[in-house]
Amino acid sequence: MKLKRLVSLFLSMACTALLAVSCQKSGHEVDISPKTPKGPKAVFIGDSITWQWGTNPREISKDQIVISLDPLPSFLTDKGSNVLVTWHPTFFTSNDYLDKGVSGETTQQMLERFKKDVLDQKPQVVVIMGGTNDLAQGVSKDKILENIASMATQAADARMKVVLCSITPCNQTYSRLSPHEKGTHIVALNKRIKELAAQKGYAYCDYYPALADADGYSLKAAYCLYDRLHPNPDAYTAMEGIIKPLVQSLLNGN
Repeated sequence: MKLKRLVSLFLSMACTALLAVSCQKSGHEVDISPKTPKGPKAVFIGDSITWQWGTNPREISKDQIVISLDPLPSFLTDKGSNVLVTWHPTFFTSNDYLDKGVSGETTQQMLERFKKDVLDQKPQVVVIMGGTNDLAQGVSKDKILENIASMATQAADARMKVVLCSITPCNQTYSRLSPHEKGTHIVALNKRIKELAAQKGYAYCDYYPALADADGYSLKAAYCLYDRLHPNPDAYTAMEGIIKPLVQSLLNGN
């Protein structure tokens, strides 16, 4: 009887092992462990401020430049009546990040392409920054927060780490943006974005203190280039020093 029990136990163990191998080979293995997306390390979604960050060098008329050209900054090359601006595409390519900024977009437009440009890329981290164009078009802060929250929720549901970013400062009376005194609206919106991140357990990347001028609202003169709204390459260098350690911390599971 003891021998029969040993034989029966052996056969049972063998069948279990064969079944496990069979399930693995047939693709029916059940794995309930959390899945980490296996795409790029991070996708940055935003408007022109994100788009410009990763663009290739391009020429701008000297008549548009608002900073001193004497001496010529290292990111500019003299082209006669123009200057060639060298941006930072290698920040993205060398770190396995994707730049998914689109010039002129509102957070609603970012939301509409979020699946294709972010979720389908399967990044481990999603970096969201937008709202300046919404404010320019009179979109309410409530609606902007709703759009940002929707993008963040979709990313979190897909097991991606989420970073919400402050909007960068701009000139108070920048003529193409309405209402005027844009900076006060940006400061108020940034406070709400930070609160949203805290409530939902998302990371918050605060670029604002490093970029704001002494008035607390405008983009620093040294970080302007052609419109006192979009950061210049030196400003992006400062931003990279803020966001990269934060992304790396999330990738390390912190």
